[in-house]
Amino acid sequence: MTYENLSEELFKPRFDFLETSVISNSGCPLPKLSRVDLAYGFEKDFYRPIHRFLWTLGGGNPLDIDLALSNICVSKNPRSRQECLDTVKEYGAGNWIYEFCTIAQRRVQIAHDAIEKGDFVQASHQYRMASRYFAIAAYPNLKGDSQASNADVLCRRYYKEMYKVDPNSLELREETFLVDNKKVTGYLHLPTNEKQLPCVICVCSYGNSIANYYRIYNDFFKPKNIAMFVIEMPGIGACEKLNLNDHYSAFVEKAIDHLASLPYVDAKRIALMGGDIGAASCLRACILQPNKVRAIILNRPYVHSIFSDKEYLDSMPLCLRSSFCNRLNLDASNWDILTPRFKIFSLKEQGILSNSNQCTVPTLLCAIKDSYVSNADLDLMKHNFRDLTVYTHDNVGYASFAKDAVFKIVSFLEEKLGI
Repeated sequence: MTYENLSEELFKPRFDFLETSVISNSGCPLPKLSRVDLAYGFEKDFYRPIHRFLWTLGGGNPLDIDLALSNICVSKNPRSRQECLDTVKEYGAGNWIYEFCTIAQRRVQIAHDAIEKGDFVQASHQYRMASRYFAIAAYPNLKGDSQASNADVLCRRYYKEMYKVDPNSLELREETFLVDNKKVTGYLHLPTNEKQLPCVICVCSYGNSIANYYRIYNDFFKPKNIAMFVIEMPGIGACEKLNLNDHYSAFVEKAIDHLASLPYVDAKRIALMGGDIGAASCLRACILQPNKVRAIILNRPYVHSIFSDKEYLDSMPLCLRSSFCNRLNLDASNWDILTPRFKIFSLKEQGILSNSNQCTVPTLLCAIKDSYVSNADLDLMKHNFRDLTVYTHDNVGYASFAKDAVFKIVSFLEEKLGI
């Protein structure tokens, strides 16, 4: 080794952080799944579920996404799990966060160049793309993942910059309110501030970010003058100060009250929308405060079975197991010991859903057949909601389902919000 190469090796920066796949699971081996559920985004040889279509739908360029994935796959650098391509240890070539952040930073530079030329529409577009890639870099957003947290901060920064430089949109409003005496922030998207508007509260699940809902807002809500308020689950992002517990709808309930106090939101036309555990929080808030909610959309909701049925619990890939345990400060390597503790989140076990409870709030439930929304879950919903519309899709992966569901959602909102 030459002197120059030795110096480079000795003095190059060292990064002391845990690689994502060993956070909240002690580096335990990949579990043997009770069944492979395509709805989870399961893909062989990856620790993370891969949702190419969802990331593209959210504003990403498939060429950029495939470039990052290709660099990850061909890397020869050491991995935490040799069987998982997306677990390169060091922050550098092949590391998941590094590859997506690198592409995001290129977009930021293009945006800066566009601003110098006075092309603010182009700059806004590039900031949006950067925000999208920083969000993918941070995925699955685990507490204790320092590099992912940095990427999440940049995701928010450039998401806000996107609106600041766009001459055709109003400024994004950050609304702060208290939950358990702790300040949390939601992001209010307003098509206009000249009149009161119906508003959809969108709850990000743990694998998502505020950037996930941009396309549905820009392409569907905004043209119909529907406002959107994006909030996150306890323990991540702007809700990081909150802890996940059995009352996991408190932040949604407080968000409803806060929006109702704003002069540009129609308090009588507030709807809720969320996916998986985010949908469960919406469902819980709706049942506890039915007079404050005009409609609710549940996208593959966690209801009961996913919290209590061993077959469903054991079908969760390791990434989702560690993600759930991460919010509870638990270790997914002890999965069989921990799973009985998850029953406290079941809306049936809590007594929130029972045959005697007849909620009149119009509800759209979108589910994938033979996935984690079980027939028992659907029966619970049918016995509790008088105005329930159920849309189910064949379990051929998430992409086809997402494409069809978005049109069902928009049509449902138009009808129930009186657009």
